[in-house]
Amino acid sequence: MNTKVVIVDDEPIVRAGLENWLSPNYKVASFDSAKSFLNAFERFEFEDGIPTCILLDFQMPEMNGVELQDSLKLMSTEFSIIFMSGNAQQADIIDAWRGGAVDFILKPFTPEQVTTALEKCFIATQKLKIIQPSSGSSKEIHIPITKREAEVLLLLGNGYQQSEAAKILGISLRTVKMYRSFLKTKLELNTLGELVRYCQQHEPSIRVVAKS
Repeated sequence: MNTKVVIVDDEPIVRAGLENWLSPNYKVASFDSAKSFLNAFERFEFEDGIPTCILLDFQMPEMNGVELQDSLKLMSTEFSIIFMSGNAQQADIIDAWRGGAVDFILKPFTPEQVTTALEKCFIATQKLKIIQPSSGSSKEIHIPITKREAEVLLLLGNGYQQSEAAKILGISLRTVKMYRSFLKTKLELNTLGELVRYCQQHEPSIRVVAKS
């Protein structure tokens, strides 16, 4: 097994289920709190160089998922993070994306949803390693959307609710939802997380379209 999944969740039934699903295909380690994971990390238990993805519960006592994400960032770790939550709000999801999360899955989830998220995570990690020396993520690209669609994309991608976007743009909520549907079709942005991530990656290019 050349990839590792770390589960950090305070619910025993969630940890047990994930361990059962994932152990045939991944090296798996699980922790019942953010602090227990940090203790293991500080004991150098993750210095094996194996590509690692963390399945991280968003809401936990003492230290929540975003706080753990911030702590790991301060320690300059290279672990990818997929958040798990049963009741996350839009602002929570956006905070997680801005902190560097690669995905966000909602509880209750199926084994297939978890497996798909992990496969995408490890594929993306491998691609990133390949292109790292010539990183050009800020390079402008052509985005096949209209000026109004770009305006809606920028607002939703930066944390505004659809109703707030409607007020800012002076259009109806129904119209905003229509543009959101167009973006889903044109750019395959099926979830809010995907939309936020896309906006972060290509914001300069989106702003070019919005100003055209």
